Amino acid sequence: MAFVRLATLEDVAQLVQMRWDFTAEERKESAVTFEQFEKVCKEFLVKAIRSGDWFIWVAEIDGALVSHMYLQLIHKVPRPGQSPDPYFGYVTNVYTRPAYRNQGIGSTIHAALEQWSKEHAVEFIILWPSKDSVKFYARNGFSRCEEAMEKHWD
Repeated sequence: MAFVRLATLEDVAQLVQMRWDFTAEERKESAVTFEQFEKVCKEFLVKAIRSGDWFIWVAEIDGALVSHMYLQLIHKVPRPGQSPDPYFGYVTNVYTRPAYRNQGIGSTIHAALEQWSKEHAVEFIILWPSKDSVKFYARNGFSRCEEAMEKHWD
């Protein structure tokens, strides 16, 4: 059974490796070496964990991380009558190692993230699912929203 908890600085090496594996699974090759990526990703993760704006839930089995889900708090400009520090959450970098998929681990992590978000007055959470993950998020209470707009630079 997986133990779900918030990541700590001691998890950074495993989180870097999982991010590398996640990308390799999608793209199969990289323009940089693992060592180059490791330096950049490690710096990001240490800063993120220390920031108080990023929270990373992990599932651990026998000391090894097998799944994770990241939440970034996005601070909103205050409005009269609202919480003095309103924010919403952006869920990203959701990954479960292939051998541990379809065992409920992702849903367990999501439940922990959602409970924490409610307890910490996160107004709502958003995400951009891959086509393969839409059913997972729908099972976990997410619905399509047509309100957001985006612009890409070429």
